[in-house]
Amino acid sequence: MKVAIIGAGFCGLAVAWNFLNQFPLFPHLEVTVFDSKGIGAGASGIAAGLLHPYAGAHAKLNWRGPEGFEATVQLLSVAAHALESPVTASDCGILRLAGTPKQQIDFQKSPALLDPHVAWLDENECGQMIKGCISSPALWIKKGLTVYCAKYLKGLWLACEVKGAKFQQRHFSSLSELDHFSIVIITAGALSTSLQGIERIPLKIVKGQILELSWPHSLPRLPCAVNSHAYIVMKPLSNTCLVGASYEKNFENAAVDLKTALQEILPKALHILPALGDSQIVKVYAGLRAVSPTHLPFFKQVHNNSWILTGMGSKGLLYHALMARELVETIYTRYRSK
Repeated sequence: MKVAIIGAGFCGLAVAWNFLNQFPLFPHLEVTVFDSKGIGAGASGIAAGLLHPYAGAHAKLNWRGPEGFEATVQLLSVAAHALESPVTASDCGILRLAGTPKQQIDFQKSPALLDPHVAWLDENECGQMIKGCISSPALWIKKGLTVYCAKYLKGLWLACEVKGAKFQQRHFSSLSELDHFSIVIITAGALSTSLQGIERIPLKIVKGQILELSWPHSLPRLPCAVNSHAYIVMKPLSNTCLVGASYEKNFENAAVDLKTALQEILPKALHILPALGDSQIVKVYAGLRAVSPTHLPFFKQVHNNSWILTGMGSKGLLYHALMARELVETIYTRYRSK
């Protein structure tokens, strides 16, 4: 049983791990992961890494959010064990500031407040926690995690490699180039529909950019990630922070566009933490996201032996582990019934 996985980001490596651990029916399983750039070299590798089930402007409970959260936490443990090093920030928790009157109304209606691991903090409590931030109440998501995404992907790949997975840096133009594989899984995100043979998959491509800024000398480091209409996350082992992200529907290419990144991100970030106005731009990151018509992730069979897992949008970290597991279980059930 030869399995090809196209894409080495969150979804691709999660699919590889699940194949390697859930296919006892095939004692001679070969799993090869392909990517034109490298392990975690796409949008997954530059993600800021905020993991919690209340993402979005209104802090609603995300579709299958708790399941997705727990599935991802399990894979984080796998990666940390493989690296013998944590892949998340030591300080747990994400502070969701209600930065506008509309957000305050939405957040106070959020199902998050029924969660024993979420608390409502008033302006004074937030000000004590985050020095220099706007005066605003917030949802304090205590179990929220900040994931070091590049490190996580490195650890998850190492765990897959120990189990026998192989990697090849290679680009494919058509599914026909993979006919010699028993199963083909496409997890290439925004690039998935560039493969001839699956062009009819309805996906919208959105560009996201992230700014890396120098941290203001006047402020102590953030004790946790802060999220409102924008997010601010301390970068590990660096006196810089990641601020994002843009949501660009109209763009010319996938390259960094500093002007647009500044226009879309910086005003929202300054609204949260005005002291960032004196920060220097250290680096800008850009990636493409695949968004489904329903804004929910999905997988489907595209040919007899080929499947696609896509539509993660900006919630790939929340959903990749859960959807990868269910895809592999679906394939396993079909092969077992033959």
